[in-house]
Amino acid sequence: MKIMKIGIILFGLFAWISCNDEKVVQKEVEIIESDGQWINMLATDGCAWHFEVPSGDSTLYYLPNENGLKEVEKVLGKIESSYSFTKVHIRYSLTGRKREVQCGWGATNLYNEIEVYEIRKN
Repeated sequence: MKIMKIGIILFGLFAWISCNDEKVVQKEVEIIESDGQWINMLATDGCAWHFEVPSGDSTLYYLPNENGLKEVEKVLGKIESSYSFTKVHIRYSLTGRKREVQCGWGATNLYNEIEVYEIRKN
């Protein structure tokens, strides 16, 4: 009887170890740091809140994910205006997803989604 209890305990222990021995693989992400603008030009037939980041001769357009939006609102305040330009410095990474942004005349655009790690006004 005692051997049976030890066997059951050992079996349970091995089962528990095998279930909890999963390795978490964390994907390496490139964190980018850049100056840019947090912009809403919906009132002038542009697009609603998004980031514009200069890159060489072009401009990159990004939308923050849900966590990033919370960080933006924490630092810059609640989004209410329909026309605004705020110069910012941001640390972010691309998520690999796209998000839809509302633009003038009922149009929409797809912008790359970013995770915002840090933001401050310039």
